[in-house]
Amino acid sequence: MKTSKSVNTCRKTKIIGTQQYINRDTGEIIDCQVMEIEERDANFQKFWIGHILAAVDELSNAKMKLVFYIIKNMDYSNNTLIKTIQEIINETGFSKMTVVETLKVLEKYDIIRRKTGVIFLNPNVLFKGGTNKRRAVLIKYNDLKNQPELPFKDEQEENEKAIALSAIS
Repeated sequence: MKTSKSVNTCRKTKIIGTQQYINRDTGEIIDCQVMEIEERDANFQKFWIGHILAAVDELSNAKMKLVFYIIKNMDYSNNTLIKTIQEIINETGFSKMTVVETLKVLEKYDIIRRKTGVIFLNPNVLFKGGTNKRRAVLIKYNDLKNQPELPFKDEQEENEKAIALSAIS
């Protein structure tokens, strides 16, 4: 499947002063405003690759595909992916072990933080938006560190079973 994305740009026009020009036909001196037009990228994502490189050694090709699934499907307004592990498994076709191990590696390197049913992507790793918006999301992300959550008993048991089964196979 080949996809193409258009590049979005925006223009910023700035008046930098006035200059006098001479009309060649009439010889008249005309005062004109001089404008500078700057074309910028718009609607782009910032990805700080240095933060994820440490985790790459521990991530196989399938696990990297899961990382890109998270990035592609996250809500950019707050850097979250609202999905349970089971929903991710159903949508991606990855095994439970692959999903759980990948999320653990990403947590280990502070690329993500999790609460039940929600994955929060670190805004220092990937963000789409301006500086002020990034700071606001970063504050919320850092607050998660101060709010530990114990996994639900069923989820913890499922994770332990998946790890035990993988050790047997």
